Parts: sequence; C-alpha cells; structure tokens
Amino acid sequence: MINAKFIEDATICSTMDYSDNPEKFRGLIVCPECEQKTWFIKGYSTEKMERMACFAAHHKEGCNASTVILSPNDDVEEAKEIDAMSSDLRVDLDRSNSQTIYVSQENNKHGEEDSNWRSAPKEKVIGGSDGYPLNKSLRQLLTHVCNNPDYAEKGQSITIVADSGRKIIDGPLKNFLVPIANITPNQLSESKIFWGTINNLNEDNKGQLWLNYGDYRTEPSIVLDKNQKAELIKNFKLKSISELDGSDVIIVSRAGRSPKGKVIIKASFSKYMSFRRYKVADNKTCN
Repeated sequence: MINAKFIEDATICSTMDYSDNPEKFRGLIVCPECEQKTWFIKGYSTEKMERMACFAAHHKEGCNASTVILSPNDDVEEAKEIDAMSSDLRVDLDRSNSQTIYVSQENNKHGEEDSNWRSAPKEKVIGGSDGYPLNKSLRQLLTHVCNNPDYAEKGQSITIVADSGRKIIDGPLKNFLVPIANITPNQLSESKIFWGTINNLNEDNKGQLWLNYGDYRTEPSIVLDKNQKAELIKNFKLKSISELDGSDVIIVSRAGRSPKGKVIIKASFSKYMSFRRYKVADNKTCN
C-alpha cells in the first residue's frame, strides 16, 4: 500500500506524509480497507532490486488493499521440524543463539501507484501437532504461535531456565503464553511469555527504546534501557532499530501499568527476547 488511514481523523496518509512527519502518524495508521494495524516500510535497495517506500499490514483475508508480499525470516530447519514434536518444551535461554535480522538499505523512494503484487491465499495453518522439540529457542516458539495462536492449547508444559539454574517459567504453556494485545490485570507483575507484533518503535530522551504494539500512548509497549538497546543491536546484528518495525516479538518478562494505565513490559535482558522479522519478498507469501 502507498496509502494508510490516520485513525485520529480518518484522513489518508501517504508514504511521503509519513516520512515528513513520522511522529504524527506512528502507531496511528491502519489499512484503509480492512483496518488492520499498519506500519511503514522505507524504500530499500539491494544488489538484485529496489523497492519504493510503502505501508504493510497483516491484512484480513480477502482484503484488496494488500499489495506487498511479506515473508517471515523463518529458519528452514525450523520449518522441517514443525510436525516432529515432543510433548514438552525446555528452553535454556543461555544456550539459545541470537538470530540475524534481515537487513536492507534505505533508498528514500516513494511512488504514486500501488505495486501490482498481491498476497497469495493463506496456506493451511501449521504447528498444530502436540508438543514441541526440546532444547529449542524462544525464536522457534514464536514461529509456532504466529502460525497457530491456539498452539498452547495442546497441553504442553514448559520450563525456562536461567544460567543460574533458576526456573523462570515452569508449568503448562497455556498458563504463561500471553498475546500482548490481550494482557489482563491478573497477568501483571508475574513472569509470563508475551508475544505479538511490533507496529512501531521510538527512542525517548533518556535513550530508552520503546517497542510498541500500536498506539504508543495507550496500547502495550516493551521498553529497554540504553544498555539493553545496545545489547539488542549487537545480539541481533541490527544496522538500525527500524529493522524491527512490523516484526513479531516474544519476551519472557513481567508487565505493569503506568500511572496513566498503559501496560508496559520491561525487558530484563535482550536474551530473554526474540524476533520474527518480515521482509518484502518476490515469492508468493501472505502478508
């Protein structure tokens, strides 16, 4: 899409409008047709192709506004093991390798016409078999719940162990796995596994990084201090934090509320997080 709807007054926001004033529109734009949360993708250049700036969203099925094909950076071996699962999960965070995020180069290009690319029909949901491979990272768990939000209803148990040997999480997966969009008061101040989509991000005047689910004023956010932000950039090999826009995230942490009632998830360490980044693809992949 090259246009999105600004939810404050229902006006149309172009990619140029967004680039000229990102703070006005950040977290407050949706698809004009299906009204799913939308994020901005900068134009980029690679050795093989160039793309103009555009908006992307996880559109509702059948939405005709979907013009950008997005592909998650899922691991090939990870996909092969989806149907070869055991009954329980054990995640040793200190044995999990960091994941490399797809990197592109900004080209500041905009266009006046939508791409003629269309999303392919959604494929059959995967990740529905009982259990999960042992000793796999949070990144793999994120892939499963993104492909099947009901994944935790299979009765699996999960144990997450820190390097000290202390159990951070231990029990039925469904008791700990919480969509960021649906955090309830009784899930605050307890260790949970939160997951969802980062719609936009920003850095405040203290150097803190805010990863926002949507409206940064009222909807949930994950916050990292300056040191954690530096760890994140290093561990995930990011050239720019903007590479996380539109990505799925999973984090083991606790949530609280600000004085204004906004839910805030504070990161303990960057290793307690993982991401599933989407890139513009040239194959038939749903977005």
